[in-house]
Amino acid sequence: MNVVNHSVHEGNDVANNAAKMRWYFAWIMRVGTVLALVLGFLYLMLLNALATQGFALEELKSERIAIQKEMEKWDIELAIPVSLYALRSSEQVQAMEDVKEKVYLTVEVGQVAVK
Repeated sequence: MNVVNHSVHEGNDVANNAAKMRWYFAWIMRVGTVLALVLGFLYLMLLNALATQGFALEELKSERIAIQKEMEKWDIELAIPVSLYALRSSEQVQAMEDVKEKVYLTVEVGQVAVK
């Protein structure tokens, strides 16, 4: 008689343990699914933010290149009057005489022109 009662209690314990294991497994699956969804959403948000920053960086690079080109243009425009002013005010240039007869020589590569 004890054996029968003992096996009935063991059967109930096994059934209770199996039910608990199914409940834990279902709970873990629910939590895992929610966690996977949250992490997936977070990954997409971070990927979107990174792409947006890359776009902004490319835009800033193009603006920087445009500003550099404009600065080079201004440097050239400024250099021309400054250099002409420096030449006109140079004593050596002012002491030079104008050339009345201009002679042009054609010189090939490797030759020396002497007059």
